[in-house]
Amino acid sequence: MQDSEKTRLTIHMDLDRKQKAEQVANNLGIDLTAAVNLFISQMIKENGIPFKPSNNSLAIDLDQALADVKNGDVTHYSVNEFMAHLDEVKD
Repeated sequence: MQDSEKTRLTIHMDLDRKQKAEQVANNLGIDLTAAVNLFISQMIKENGIPFKPSNNSLAIDLDQALADVKNGDVTHYSVNEFMAHLDEVKD
């Protein structure tokens, strides 16, 4: 990325949320400023928010399942094994 003029971004958020975000960033080996810059870079690249906001956990689970299939991360079941697995999930 080319050197460009820098500017300051000021945001207000809950202190607890900020501290938790800093901890996550630190666990990734970056600081919160770098994490925010990564988010904004990805936002620009995708011309939108770089994740799908949703309150629907089923949609989130389905998106994850589809991603798993695309990545080849699948488990093979017979029909009987699958039905038994579904029964276990219900419990």
